Amino acid sequence: MKRYVKFIFAALLSMTFGASAVAQQASGPYIAARQAAHGHDYKPASNYFARALAQSPRDSVLMSQTMTAFLAAGDVKKAHALARLFVAGEGSSPLAEVLVLSEHFKRNDYQAALDHLEATTVVGRAIDELLKGWALVGLGQMTEAVRHFDAVIPVDGMRSFALYQKGLALTLAGDFEGAAASFSGQGQAAAVLNYRGSLAWAQILVQLDRPDEALTILRDFHGSGADHAVNSLMAQIEAGALVEFDLLRSASEGAGEVLHLLAQALQNGEGQDGLLLYTRLASHMAPRNMQALLLSARLLEQLGNPQLAIETYAQVPRSHPAYVQAELGRAQALQEIGERTTAIEVLMKLAGSFESLRDIHMTLGDFLRQDEQYARALRSYDRAIELIDQPARGQWYLHYVRGTAHDRLGDWAAAMRDFNRALELSPNQFQVLNYVGYTLVDRGEQLDEALDMIQRAVAAQPDAGYIIDSFGWAQYRLGFYNEAVVHMERAVELMATDPIVNDHLGDVYWAVGRKTEARFQWRRALSFATDYSGPEAVDPKRIQRKLEVGLATVLAEEGAAPLKLADGD
Repeated sequence: MKRYVKFIFAALLSMTFGASAVAQQASGPYIAARQAAHGHDYKPASNYFARALAQSPRDSVLMSQTMTAFLAAGDVKKAHALARLFVAGEGSSPLAEVLVLSEHFKRNDYQAALDHLEATTVVGRAIDELLKGWALVGLGQMTEAVRHFDAVIPVDGMRSFALYQKGLALTLAGDFEGAAASFSGQGQAAAVLNYRGSLAWAQILVQLDRPDEALTILRDFHGSGADHAVNSLMAQIEAGALVEFDLLRSASEGAGEVLHLLAQALQNGEGQDGLLLYTRLASHMAPRNMQALLLSARLLEQLGNPQLAIETYAQVPRSHPAYVQAELGRAQALQEIGERTTAIEVLMKLAGSFESLRDIHMTLGDFLRQDEQYARALRSYDRAIELIDQPARGQWYLHYVRGTAHDRLGDWAAAMRDFNRALELSPNQFQVLNYVGYTLVDRGEQLDEALDMIQRAVAAQPDAGYIIDSFGWAQYRLGFYNEAVVHMERAVELMATDPIVNDHLGDVYWAVGRKTEARFQWRRALSFATDYSGPEAVDPKRIQRKLEVGLATVLAEEGAAPLKLADGD
């Protein structure tokens, strides 16, 4: 499918924030709009474009830019109003066409939607066929609708997509047997599932009194990564509770599913702006599809607009199973804009409301640890670990982060118990090996064992600068200065602006007698220390002292063992 739909976005993106010859002559609003749009700051962009459009109301490119900005910002009503004007003026714009079509579906005016699709190509030939199918479903013409869905199945790359749409359509007619057959591939390979597809197929199987198969579908697809919504559905099925098919209730929502899946299919490729436009339209046509809303929020984060992502996450109602996922996303976006305290408050409330959800406590622990609230972080990690039913390899992370919190609180024995447990679950986990090895080196303990751990971490991640730094630092602490130079220089190549790595290289240079180069690296370390926000402390005063009197004197002042320094300049 990905090969087929990739071209679909080309025409749409060609109209997205392109230059306008007429509007370029407009003053401040157009320039401000272009700058805001370039930074994906869609709300101010839409307002500035609208002001520029008032100055050049006949500029079709400017109208398309304004329409695009309003849609990206989530104001579909204003975007649609511009689309109507655009189409009424005999303009040609892929975005205007799909906006007009979406409004036909939104109003359940399926005949108008079908007429529109018959009159022009809106998205692409195969996708338009699926949308025609949904319009026919809305008109109650199921036989003809199925014919359109079936026509897309043989199209290269579209088989799974078309089977999925057909299966959803059949549920609206109450034909759950036919829907299950479509999902299972109609005797051939089964449709490739996505998140919503797994829920839909499970709900379909429950309607057919096949709960065990429904649970197998969910377990096989989600594994240990099932979220609250999936676990809730599984718990209902296991309890024998009444589970209705509720993912789709209208042909309009079905058409929205088409646009949502288009965006999903390409979300890891190029053109995130274009994908956002389709997820916005999907949410407009199918407002109960919270996954489309969540995808919009994630795309906004990827585009560097966490504030608008926060507003989008907040639209998921508390009563919906996706609320937990939305709040976790909102907390992350809040942290991105520097609102860590508010983010922690969001997670605290979430943990109080959903006390038995391990992911919430783990995430809260991470936020508290990053805020250096290590004692509170420990309590969250403790609760998350208590909620583990069956130990699994992936749970190494919880023991690892709890171990780091213990370490920060000065309880190395407790930290090592967690690190050892993490390595029992995942013996070659490079993050744990590196952390423990590096810390042992810094503590001057078990240096041979520490070096072996770091070597294993390097073997697993040979291009990770911070791990190579650990390896070089361990060699330095063991007195292998010449060997340390090679690895520390490589670490600086990989992490050129990291103050700790530059500081370490300075120490290693000093140890081999390259004192001029050592001072150069310490000055670099100082220049980068101001903006450093890594997990380790940077001590500018200590670096400055080394510049003034040299490393040997600083170590003597600290009571550390002297280095066997080489002669140098």
